[in-house]
Amino acid sequence: MERFEPKLSWSSLKDNLIQEFYRPALKNAKLYQRKAGFFSSTSFMDITNEVISIIEKKGRIQLITSPKLSSTDIEIFQKSVEDKDTMISELCLKGLFDDQDQTKNDFRKLMAYMLVNEIEGHPQLEIKIALTEDGQGIFHEKLGIIYYTNNDIITFSGSVNETNYAWNRNIENFKVFCNWRGDTDKQAVDDDISSFNDLWEGNETKVRIYDLPQAVKEKLLETRPKSDEEFKEIFDRVCKALSIEPEELEKEKEGLRGYQKEAREKWLDNNFRGIFSMATGTGKTFTAFGCMSKFQQSEGQTVTVIACPQTHLVDQWRRESRTYNSSVPPDDQISLEREVTCYSDNPRWQTELESILLDFNEKLFSGEALIQNFVIYVTHKTLNSKKFKDYILSIRNGKKLLIVDEVHNIGSELSQPALLEEYECRLGLSATPIRHYDPEGTSALMQFFNNIVFDLSLKQAIDEGYLCSYDYFPYYAELNHDEMDVYDALTIKIAEKYSRKSKHPTDEDDQNDPEIKRANLIANAENKLGILEEILNSIHNIKQTLIYCTSNPSPAVPFGTPTQLDKVEKILVEKNIVSTSVTFRNPTKDRSLILQKLAVGHYDCITAVRCLDEGVDIPSVETAIIMASSGNPKQYIQRRGRVLRQSKKTGKTKAVIYDILVKPPLPDEGLDISKRERKLVAKELLRHKEFASIALNHNEAIETIRKVATKYKIDFESLDEEYIQDFN
Repeated sequence: MERFEPKLSWSSLKDNLIQEFYRPALKNAKLYQRKAGFFSSTSFMDITNEVISIIEKKGRIQLITSPKLSSTDIEIFQKSVEDKDTMISELCLKGLFDDQDQTKNDFRKLMAYMLVNEIEGHPQLEIKIALTEDGQGIFHEKLGIIYYTNNDIITFSGSVNETNYAWNRNIENFKVFCNWRGDTDKQAVDDDISSFNDLWEGNETKVRIYDLPQAVKEKLLETRPKSDEEFKEIFDRVCKALSIEPEELEKEKEGLRGYQKEAREKWLDNNFRGIFSMATGTGKTFTAFGCMSKFQQSEGQTVTVIACPQTHLVDQWRRESRTYNSSVPPDDQISLEREVTCYSDNPRWQTELESILLDFNEKLFSGEALIQNFVIYVTHKTLNSKKFKDYILSIRNGKKLLIVDEVHNIGSELSQPALLEEYECRLGLSATPIRHYDPEGTSALMQFFNNIVFDLSLKQAIDEGYLCSYDYFPYYAELNHDEMDVYDALTIKIAEKYSRKSKHPTDEDDQNDPEIKRANLIANAENKLGILEEILNSIHNIKQTLIYCTSNPSPAVPFGTPTQLDKVEKILVEKNIVSTSVTFRNPTKDRSLILQKLAVGHYDCITAVRCLDEGVDIPSVETAIIMASSGNPKQYIQRRGRVLRQSKKTGKTKAVIYDILVKPPLPDEGLDISKRERKLVAKELLRHKEFASIALNHNEAIETIRKVATKYKIDFESLDEEYIQDFN
């Protein structure tokens, strides 16, 4: 037998714990003893071959763990104790061994088999449950001992639990000792063996040990909250093994809805041009494909360019094109004869596009075209690149349709050059087509696309049952004393900035701009964290939740201080809430996988920084907690829309939104509130007022907002955009 020589220290920051330690260490094991505070049968998922080898060689595993387990594992434990004969008849080692790929998806079968398959009167997998003597806290030790037939022994101890997530995803470290490596290692191995055996035999006074049958009969097993240590079987089966993505957006199976057909007709009547202002979640993508279908049918040769602000949205549109064609009658389907995706993630896009254009521009001797229709999926950035525009200008045949998703983003002065006159047909899509404080950009969009031709408001979409209704809970956090001092100093600098601009205009970078620094201060307000804990404590069962926060630093704390995102993640860990983060730094494929895991329940919560504002389809999400948001209506409207999509699979009928606003400091008694501070609060209260106006708990939410408005001497009844512009 070839000896495995592990190094002393292991860390997941630099080591592949599964491939470099766990699998080779277990390869020839005859006995594996393990103490682990958390256990899940998913730990078998990546070591299927090694576990089957242990089974075949009549090896054994002894496990001591806490009573807090996943509901699925508890079910298997109970069945192995209460209905052993049935399990024996259902499970076959040969079947497991012959179909190891499927076994990886049914890893609990391995555990079930070992629980009922006995070697010399003992199950191949023996489990004992450890409870603290006083009932306070949980058993949380972590130790592993691996025995081999040649009398070699390896022990390891550190932070890693016996779960798939701990081995694969957590930041873990541990030390390894071997009984063939000198006196220090031998002593460590002996100590670890004594520690395990004393606990296994029930000789530790501070811990009570129960064998599995006793724990089941006395109902000592507890279903723990879903945690990072637990994969749901449905996720692994459906998403991993079969490569089927979880639900994205529930679509009608009988073609376009009535309002989608109405939007299409208005676009056609407007000479194949126009903007659809449709509430987030009402199916802008499908409506656009419906327009694209009519465009393709009306022309001999067509090019459709679909532009999105981010790469993951480009990929989503391409996937949705297939879903659309499978959901509508043949007369409404779109041609996907040739396609190309143009963005930086596809380094070959230029070569692929050149090849398609060569065929598209070529004619047969009969005069017929080699290609009738082709589709280009592109990011806004690439759409505006000189290289891409040159390709579009090189198209000699057919007509071109430009579909711009989240069209408000392309109205800026820098992005407008992407809107070539060569696109004869044009369609813009947005829940917020009016650009915030940019009338020139808005006017440019209206002129190019020939105005808004269809409008479906959020209230109308909710009233007509296209989106979920929602409860709305506004909260208000005070700035602390240090933040107040920085806030006042930045306010003075902002005033100086505008005074200076009138005399000597200067450009300040984002890092030093006092307005941006003050916005970061407000976003990071420390008291928001206490409100977040209050909100989390009030929710009976945290699931399908998005928390919007910031990763920008606060100017009120020293450089290097943990960001709000860091602090929120720490709170979630302390509350045993399964979570992960999605930021703009995540590669597109990682974001997609994280959202899939949220949809099937592997994660209970996702913390998001900016990148889940637009277009992402996650209808299972039920709760949004907005800790940080810009003053731009576009952003908070998009964020609200993330949780209002319906989900037939989960039966979701209602959403909940928690919205945290920071109040600037009230002046000392006797001093007036400045116009600037009142205007700042008024802008934020207007957002809260708009959110509350169509909420199910309208009266309760409005009353909360009204009280804050009164404190800042804001006329709540008159509060609207015009009121804010004329503020005095």
